Amino acid sequence: MTASIQPRRRLRPRLRVRALALALLAACAAPALAASPADAAKISPEVTLKLIDLLVAKGVLTRGQADDLIAEASASAAARPAATAAAQPAYQTAPGAVVVPYVPEVVRQQIKDELRAEVVQQAKSEGWATPNALPEWTQRISVYGDLRARAEDVLNDGENYREFPNFAALNSGSGYDVADPVANPVPYVNTTKNRGRMRLRARLGVHAQIADWVEADLRLATGSDRSPVSTNQTLGAGGNLSKYSLWLDRAYVRLKPTAWLSADIGRTPNPFWTSELLFDNDLNFDGVAVKTQFAHDPDFKTFVNVGAFPVFNTDFDFGSTQKIDKESSRDKWLYGAQAGLDWNFADAMSLKLGLGYFLFDKLNGQFSSACLAPTAKDVCDTDLSRPQFQQFGNTMFAIRNIVPAQGAPNGPQLQYFGYASEFGVANLHAALEIARFDPVKIVLEADVVKNTKYDAGRIRALGPLNNFKPTLDPADTTAIFDGGDMGYYVNLLVGQPKIEKAWDWNASIGYKRLESDAVPDAFTDSDFHLGGTNARGFIVGGSLGLARNTWLGLRWLSANEVTGQPYSVDVIQLDLNTQF
Repeated sequence: MTASIQPRRRLRPRLRVRALALALLAACAAPALAASPADAAKISPEVTLKLIDLLVAKGVLTRGQADDLIAEASASAAARPAATAAAQPAYQTAPGAVVVPYVPEVVRQQIKDELRAEVVQQAKSEGWATPNALPEWTQRISVYGDLRARAEDVLNDGENYREFPNFAALNSGSGYDVADPVANPVPYVNTTKNRGRMRLRARLGVHAQIADWVEADLRLATGSDRSPVSTNQTLGAGGNLSKYSLWLDRAYVRLKPTAWLSADIGRTPNPFWTSELLFDNDLNFDGVAVKTQFAHDPDFKTFVNVGAFPVFNTDFDFGSTQKIDKESSRDKWLYGAQAGLDWNFADAMSLKLGLGYFLFDKLNGQFSSACLAPTAKDVCDTDLSRPQFQQFGNTMFAIRNIVPAQGAPNGPQLQYFGYASEFGVANLHAALEIARFDPVKIVLEADVVKNTKYDAGRIRALGPLNNFKPTLDPADTTAIFDGGDMGYYVNLLVGQPKIEKAWDWNASIGYKRLESDAVPDAFTDSDFHLGGTNARGFIVGGSLGLARNTWLGLRWLSANEVTGQPYSVDVIQLDLNTQF
């Protein structure tokens, strides 16, 4: 057994003096505690004075405090009624000696009571009234986090098509010169060579209860880049064992004036109940979200969640700090609304259902007005309609209407690329949980999305650059656009959905199909098919608890393309997870 050593608490000066005075009086009056007043009179004043001098010499009392104590004792003796003084024998002392009289029990008890009350009050105000207690404000702050170490293998099919343009790389620079692809080669996605990597995800958050109805939350996370859908840090990516960056992952204020209503303002967690078919689990939202929940009875609850989130805000000086005339803004927003229910409709059986609609305003690309042979320093009026972040799969088209410079028809023609489809996604999400075999549970989950803004005719008119129907005839050069607007996901899980202790377990199998333009590829799952849309295949996995809040996880994600040229990739992930 180890001894718990507690730091000493210092009493306020006034309390310290009173405590010493009480100890001194108790020491002087010790014989009187068990004897009569006549016996108490035998106490030597010289002993008392020597004791006071000793306390001064040891630094326990200052000289001024000692003098005050002696003066207080002298005044108390002088104020005693004559009858009382007459009833007590006189002390025989040397000239100039101070007499310390007998301290009655009632006085001593009064001093102890007053001292105890003041000490308790100080202990409560400073948070040391009980062992190991902390000041009150620290009890309103909690720290939480998680850490995941991952070994990942990416296995590409050797028969994959090799010439998928990397549109994210094309859009990140000053434009791709379509007039000279030889001198300015197209960047391509790696679809043929396997990769293995170690990855780390670490997140640390602080939650504060500011007031009864006001909370604040801040979380930092790792990440190899600014990706909104991944906080994974690839180990060794910086080279030479260099350190890695931390990013602001969440920072929001939560207002909760009632038990059924809350509002999050800032960079918030996903306020909607969705699967990774629509939003990656690591995705957080910038903006304002309002959530409501109504308990109609213990077994039936309903909820409504709404939110408005800026996806992109135009730079204040766009199009260029070198131009007097600025360009109009093109802010991109996500507006979302979801209603649903949580119903325990039978013994150990429950159903959760959510129906939502998510409008991505101005996320699609826009064809520009005539733009005279832009250079790396020039902008065209719709350049900001290109995606600032994307993964893979959405249909793309060239957004700049480039007019060659007079006298230089073959000069540079720097181009950007945008989403060909608009996005307004309807979503139906359901989960059936059966807990009749407790602690083993069975969870059947289904999710469906449809892009109500998808218009194949409009996309063809824009001149799409990808997602064409493959042909087996090499001589057939006809390109037929073959995109889609639907997606679905089904998953069966058996075991404990949340691993909390050693030997908790679960196993799952699911199937996902997500057509090219069903959802924005920027925000969906970043692991399946290495992120994005135009993918279909199976996800098989399982988890095993090793200790409290510590578990191993294994997943195999096998995905192929839905349409277009062949692109098949398997991803295998072995995870060690902890959380606190």
